[in-house]
Amino acid sequence: MRWILPFLPGRSQLVALALAASVSWQLGVPLSAAAKTSLFVSNYVNSNEIQSLTAWNGLLAAGTLGGIVTIVPATGIATKILRSQGGLPSNSVLSTEVSPSGALWIGTAESGIARLRTDGTFRRTLSSFDGLPSDRVQALYVRGDTVWVGTSGGVALFTESPATGQIGLTRVYTNASTSGALAGDDVRAFIQVGDTLWCATMSGLSAFASGVWVARTAALAIPATSLALYADTLWAATSLGPYQYAGGVFRAANAGHAFASQTLFAGPQGFFSGSATLGAYRYAAGAWTAVNTGLPGLRVTAFRDGPDGALWVGTLAGAARLLPASLSWEPHVSDGPLVNATQRAVADRRGAWFSTGNAFPPGSGRGVVLHFDGASWSALTYGSTGGTFQDADAFAIFSDNSSKLWVGHCCLDGDPRPRIDRYDPGTGVWDTPPAFNIWAIDQSPSGRIYAGSVEHENGIYEFAATGAILDSLTPLNSGLTSNNLRAVRFDSAGKGWFGTAFNGVDVWDGRGTQDHADDVWTHLIVQPSDQVSSIAVLGPQTAWIGTSGGAGLVQNGVFIRVLTPLGNPGLPSGQVNDLAVDSRGNVWIATSGGLARADASGTGAIEVFTTQDGLVDNDIRALAWDGAHGALWVGTGHGISRVVSTTGGEPGITDQSYVYPNPSRAALGSLKLGGIRNALDGEIRDLAGNVIHRFRCDPAANEIWDLRNDGGDPAPSGVYLVVLRDKSQSRILRVAVVR
Repeated sequence: MRWILPFLPGRSQLVALALAASVSWQLGVPLSAAAKTSLFVSNYVNSNEIQSLTAWNGLLAAGTLGGIVTIVPATGIATKILRSQGGLPSNSVLSTEVSPSGALWIGTAESGIARLRTDGTFRRTLSSFDGLPSDRVQALYVRGDTVWVGTSGGVALFTESPATGQIGLTRVYTNASTSGALAGDDVRAFIQVGDTLWCATMSGLSAFASGVWVARTAALAIPATSLALYADTLWAATSLGPYQYAGGVFRAANAGHAFASQTLFAGPQGFFSGSATLGAYRYAAGAWTAVNTGLPGLRVTAFRDGPDGALWVGTLAGAARLLPASLSWEPHVSDGPLVNATQRAVADRRGAWFSTGNAFPPGSGRGVVLHFDGASWSALTYGSTGGTFQDADAFAIFSDNSSKLWVGHCCLDGDPRPRIDRYDPGTGVWDTPPAFNIWAIDQSPSGRIYAGSVEHENGIYEFAATGAILDSLTPLNSGLTSNNLRAVRFDSAGKGWFGTAFNGVDVWDGRGTQDHADDVWTHLIVQPSDQVSSIAVLGPQTAWIGTSGGAGLVQNGVFIRVLTPLGNPGLPSGQVNDLAVDSRGNVWIATSGGLARADASGTGAIEVFTTQDGLVDNDIRALAWDGAHGALWVGTGHGISRVVSTTGGEPGITDQSYVYPNPSRAALGSLKLGGIRNALDGEIRDLAGNVIHRFRCDPAANEIWDLRNDGGDPAPSGVYLVVLRDKSQSRILRVAVVR
C-alpha cells in the first residue's frame, strides 16, 4: 500500500508551527514564547469501507470512509489519497464520478466536492458557499457537459467545460423550491432514461423532464438508494429489495434476494444487486442468485466496470474483481487499521497497539485490538484468534515488562462478564487473569500488575507477573474512594495513582508489604475537575492529571499549573482523553478538539496541533510514546497518526542515522532511513560514483529506495552508497543488496 498526500508517493506532511504564548490558568498571564517546532506526520486509516467505485484515468477509484483508494487493475497496486491542505478536504467520501473534463469529482460527507485533475492536483473545493444545498454529497451523475449533484439538502445542477474544466452552477432544487415535486431533499441516485432524469430520494421517486420536476411517489413512495436500467426496464434498490418498473408503477422483483438492496448495476457481466447484509446477487431468468465466493465482506455498497473491462464490487470490507469463469471474486483489500476509532494505546518492541473501545467492523464481533509492526496492520479479534479473544469491547491495553499484552474488556454488568485477555505475541499463548470490566492497567516497580475496574466491579485488582490474582483494593477494605476508575499509574517509588471517574485521584503507598494496616492513602481534589480520564506520573510527588475540564500538574499535593481552553493559546478542548510524556521532557495532551504539547515541568508556552497541522482527526483519544523510535502514536476517532516532532532548524542527520534492512535480501523491497530528525535530501550511488536514484525523505516518510535502477529494473547485488545531505552536513552510509 502506498500513501500519498495528496497524490505523490512517499510524501508526508511537514508541519511548522510557531510556539505561541500560553496563558497560565491561575493568572491569565502570557508565558514566554519558545522556538518553532516541526511535526512530521504519517496517517493511517481504514480505507476499506467503500461507498462508491469509478473507472478513472486508467485506475479504479474507490471512494471510502478513509479517503480515496486507486487500484491499478493489472498489478493490484493500491494508492491512498487522504485529507490534506489544498487537497482532499475530508476522508469521508460518499460518491465519485468522472466529470466532463476528465477530472474525478469526489463527494464528501461534510465538506462538499473535491475535484482531482488527472495530473494529481486538486482544483478548488466546491461547497455550500458555491451554491450546494448541502455539503453532504451523496450522488454524482454526469450527462454530457452537466453534472447532477445529489445532497442531503436537495439537488444542484452544474455545467463543466470539457476543454477547460471551468464550472457554472445552473440551478438548485429542493423539496420546498419545487413545491414538493422533488419528493425529498435526501437525494441518493440519478439515472437518465430517454429524455427523463429519474431521481431517487429517501422519500420516494421524482422525475425531471423539459425543465420541470414531477413527483413520482405514486409509482414508488418508499426510500430508494440506487437506480439502474436493465433490459430497457428501470429498477430501484429499496429496503424491501429490488423493485422493477412496469405498467406505471414499481413492483417487488426480489425472488431469491434476501433483505434490502443497497445498490444496483447493469453491465456486460449481467445485472447485479448489492445487499445490505448478505452480499452480492446476480439476476437471471426472473430470480436472484447469491454470488459471494471470495467477497471480502457481505455488506455490498457499489458495483462498477473497471478500466480493465472487469466488474468490480465495493463492500464495507474492501473491493473485489469478478472472475467470470468461476463466478467468484478476487479480493483487493488495502492495508490499514481494521477500524478507525481508538480508545487507548501502547508501544513496545513489537510495534504499536490500540484498543478500540466500542468500535468494531460492521457485521463482525465486538472487541478489537489493532497492531502495527512497522510494516503493516493486523488485528486481534474474536474471529482472527479462533474465538480465544473475548467477543466484548476492548478498553484497557498494556504491555508488561515481559512484553505480554494485557487487554481489559468492558463494560457490562451481566454475563458473560467482560474479562481480561492476556496474550504473549512471542509464543501465541493466551490466558485470562481473573478480573472483569477493566478500564485501566499498569505495572508497579515490583513487577505486579494492577487493573482498575468501572463501577460494575470492586476497584483495583492486584496480579503477580504470572497472571495469578494476589489481592484487591476496594472502597470497603482500603482508602480507595471509588470503584469507578479511569486511570491507573505507578511512580518510581511504587506508589499507585488511581484516577476515579468522578472523585479525583487516590494515591496509595503500600509501603512494600502485603499488610494493608500500614498503607498510606492520600486523596487529591483535582484541578480543574474531579472527573479524571488519565494520569502521567513524572515522579513520586509529581504527575499530570487529565480531566473533563482540562489538565493539571500536581506537585507535593499542590496544583502548580492548570491548563484549560482559556488561554493564549488554551487547550483545544477541555475534555482531556489521554496523556503521554516523551523522552525530551514534554507532556502531550490528547483532547477532543486537538493535540497539545507542554513542558512537563509546567513552565513555558503550550502548543496546539490539529488537522490543520497534518493530524488525521481532531478527536484525539489515545497517546503512546515510542521511545525506541522517537515517535508519538496518536489514536483518534477517525484514524491514527504517527508523529515525529523536531525543533525548528534541527539538523536531519544524526550520528544514529542508519539504513535498514541492511543487507537487503528481498527480491523486491524498499530501503528505509532511520535515526533522522528532519527532512533531508540524498542519492543512491554505486561504488563507481554513478547516481542510481535520488530521494527526499523525513522522519515520517523514510522510504528512500525501491531497490530498482532508473530504468525500473531490479538493482543487481552489490554494495551501494547512500549519500545524505541536510543544510549543515553530509554523511555517507553503505548498504548491501543481495539477490
